[in-house]
Amino acid sequence: MRDSSHFLNASWTLLDQGVVSLGSFIVNILIARELSPLEYGTFALLWGGLLGLQQINTAFVFYPMSVRFVVAKGEQHNRLLNISAILVALACIPQCIALSLTLLAFGRGDLLPSAVAWFVLWQMQETMRRGLFAGFRHKVAIVGDTISYIGQVAIIGFFLLRGPVSLTTILYCMAATSGVAALVQAYQLGLSLHRPHDFRRTVSDFWIVGRWALVSNLVSQLRHQIILWLLAALSGAVIAASFQAAQNVANLVNPIIFGLCNVIPQSAARVQARGNAYAWRSARIYALLGLPPTFAYYAFALIAPEFILHAFYGAASPYAELSPAVRILMMAAIAGYGAEMISSFLHGVNAAGLALVINAIGTGIAILLVLPLVAEFGLNGAFLALAIANTVRSAASLWTIKRMIAEEQPSTI
Repeated sequence: MRDSSHFLNASWTLLDQGVVSLGSFIVNILIARELSPLEYGTFALLWGGLLGLQQINTAFVFYPMSVRFVVAKGEQHNRLLNISAILVALACIPQCIALSLTLLAFGRGDLLPSAVAWFVLWQMQETMRRGLFAGFRHKVAIVGDTISYIGQVAIIGFFLLRGPVSLTTILYCMAATSGVAALVQAYQLGLSLHRPHDFRRTVSDFWIVGRWALVSNLVSQLRHQIILWLLAALSGAVIAASFQAAQNVANLVNPIIFGLCNVIPQSAARVQARGNAYAWRSARIYALLGLPPTFAYYAFALIAPEFILHAFYGAASPYAELSPAVRILMMAAIAGYGAEMISSFLHGVNAAGLALVINAIGTGIAILLVLPLVAEFGLNGAFLALAIANTVRSAASLWTIKRMIAEEQPSTI
């Protein structure tokens, strides 16, 4: 019965994440084909920067809400949801100021209104989505996520059929679908915004729970972003477009990776009282479920990257010659799978500090290696630095989980 429950939970979260990742993936492919490498590189840098800003909300709001929600009862659910929505809205103010100043500094003030609209509505929809996840309502979340992410594909595709589309139009399309989805999911949650009681105490608790996760997430995000931005600094936004185009190949299995990382922390938090060994057995089932399809795709992309690149971008695309980079990236993805699963587990058992140490080690190695490797091998060197960093992260993750369980009595896994 327990295995059946795990399989059912995993199925719904993977299906929902499949909708999200498939929509994002198709949008990336569409605009990579439509926009010039310079504009697509700008989009890649913008998207990476906004993902970095989102890590603040993920650690300070989404993660604490998730681990507290699974053990809360009755009215506490509504209180947590209200506080989470208010906190994200407040956090968006300084985040949008930082976004605006960055766009102005890089001479892209034309993107400011559309980028701000997209980010704010995206974050509000993500709040509603995570609220549904916290209650293991992944099945219900699919409705809003389909509106948001598949809706982006439909609307952007409609405009593309009518003629050339600018990056500004694309961002407004993404903002519109996120806004509609946020309203739908807020309705599904029964959310009614008002100032809840114990606001300050809950904010303090969120900070205590999420502060290490905040640093860990930012450090983890930095591992990819420093590579992307260094490439852009050395060679311009065009090479950033190639980085993202290669990354899109790996992103095809994001529904599995992200889906598992969404369900593992809640699964571990729910049974943490029984000990880390028991919590790990519960979380490990999900990691093992995702292993066969993920590694099968990585192996195929490693063997036949040309086939995938031609299918995604066309044989005449400037991205069709990225086979060596894709092969190295696949090795990096294989090396990082274990680290991602164990890091999610550590967040679920209030051990985000350990996840921070592991991610900091990986990021430190990437920072040390990326400059000389990029200088010597260009884009291939960037992904080689990532592969080495991920290998060390996974080794450190396995050592950490074994030590955590060995310290318990009895020390069984």
